[in-house]
Amino acid sequence: MTRYLLLFACMLALAPGPVGAEPLAESPIQQKAFLWNHNQGMPPNPEAAMAAAGLALENRTPRTVATGDQGPATPLALADLVSLVVADNQQIKGHQAQWGIQKTGVDKAAAIFEPEFVTSLSLADRSQKNTVEEAASRQFESIYAERNWDYNASVGGLLPTGGKINLGYTYRRLSNTLTRTLTDEDREHQMFLGLSLTQPLLKNAGIDATKAGIRVAETESEVAFQEYRQGMMRTVGEAAATYWTFFQAQEKLRMRQDSLNIAEQLLNDSLERYRTGKMSETDVLEARIGVASRRALQIEARQEHHEAMNRLRTLIALAAGQDTPRLEATERPHLSQAAPDRQTLMRRAFKLRPEYLATQKRIDRAGIKIAYAKNQLWPELDLKASYGLNGLDFSSGDSWDQIEGQDFDDWSVGLELRVPLQGNRDGKADLQKAKLEQTRALLMLKSIEVELTNNIDTAMHNIRNASEQLGYAVSVVEIHQQLLDAEQARLGAGRSNSRLVLEKEENFQKAQEAALKNLVSLQKAMLDLEIEAGSILASNGAEIMEVEL
Repeated sequence: MTRYLLLFACMLALAPGPVGAEPLAESPIQQKAFLWNHNQGMPPNPEAAMAAAGLALENRTPRTVATGDQGPATPLALADLVSLVVADNQQIKGHQAQWGIQKTGVDKAAAIFEPEFVTSLSLADRSQKNTVEEAASRQFESIYAERNWDYNASVGGLLPTGGKINLGYTYRRLSNTLTRTLTDEDREHQMFLGLSLTQPLLKNAGIDATKAGIRVAETESEVAFQEYRQGMMRTVGEAAATYWTFFQAQEKLRMRQDSLNIAEQLLNDSLERYRTGKMSETDVLEARIGVASRRALQIEARQEHHEAMNRLRTLIALAAGQDTPRLEATERPHLSQAAPDRQTLMRRAFKLRPEYLATQKRIDRAGIKIAYAKNQLWPELDLKASYGLNGLDFSSGDSWDQIEGQDFDDWSVGLELRVPLQGNRDGKADLQKAKLEQTRALLMLKSIEVELTNNIDTAMHNIRNASEQLGYAVSVVEIHQQLLDAEQARLGAGRSNSRLVLEKEENFQKAQEAALKNLVSLQKAMLDLEIEAGSILASNGAEIMEVEL
């Protein structure tokens, strides 16, 4: 019982002071949660208040009570729970896999610049009778036969400017009736080595147009990353809220155990007084009723505690069973950290909230698509150029010597124009679609800004109201404690009875549970503000992108 009096003294220290009071000096220790700004209408520094009282919730050692589970308790801190959830939660892994899929899309889009090697080898063996016309051009041979080997190899790729370049080599070994008739050789060796270029000058020209697909894939990957963070933020927030619910159920069970202990002690005292003739049988029956009712309430609290424990086990993929360890929350509400002002919270939200960052990336993606669609409205005007060297001789070596000597060059240059005859309806439709996507993304961004602003305002008011409720709840606990002490003193003096003492104890117990509920509500309100400000991952050591708070 003394332990809970100290607990609620701590709660009382967190209650807001009178209007116009000066805030207590801030502690130099800055940790995960917030120290509420008194000038913003928030409670004064709770850490300083607890320090002034010489007490701290974090240092209170948990006391194990019977819960129906066997075996020693396994301590579980909030940071441990978050680590287990981040490592094992299936929804987080699903978002991570989706992000991985989008990252492979970037590699796929960047593959347009990968050079390509193409080669071919073919053998053609033909024999035919010549027509009269063909015979006249083929030394009046009646039959024409040929056996040719063709080999081609080339390396080509896309340039950042949008041009396509190709370096090719062709080798043909020719053997036919005319070769054997007109020369003393069986075959000829023909070679060509050349470079060709097709460079767009209007449509598809330039680095921006060429890399548009890569940049779109990159923004989609960044959107998927923010969706991954959003999934993590949602799951970590759920885990933290579940942890504090479990903490509340654990403390509630202990409170009811203490209440049962008091009722049992009162029953023992009543029986002793009844045996000595100092108390009536009715008072003993009242004490027995008090014990029975509190045992029922303890069983109810035990079930709530078990349900909350199993919700924690579900989060960390731990199935309940005979050998499943019993969990015990070792973390205590943290109400002792620095609170940024409203504007700082808004700036933090715009820098950290995943849906806001993802929408910004969607706006960037729409801008890339608009620029590409405008480029596609131009007609196609391509510069085509080539340069090569020829070689032909009765041996492959002599043919290659002609290429090395650049005896027979081959070059060309020209322009090719293509113009849609109906105004390029396809390109105009793509441009209109991209503009509508950008408009939708801008409207969504504005909507998110308004929603975040209102949600942060709601969260800050919720914290202030929860703090005020906690202050009143603690004062109620103190009053009921005084009434209980007074009634117990009257009982000791023989001026009261078991029923009145049990009533006062029951009221005191309900006040304790109400104060505990308000304490957890305040902690959850602070958690909600962390979520709305986007700092829930950073404050729990689970942030996966580099940020400066």
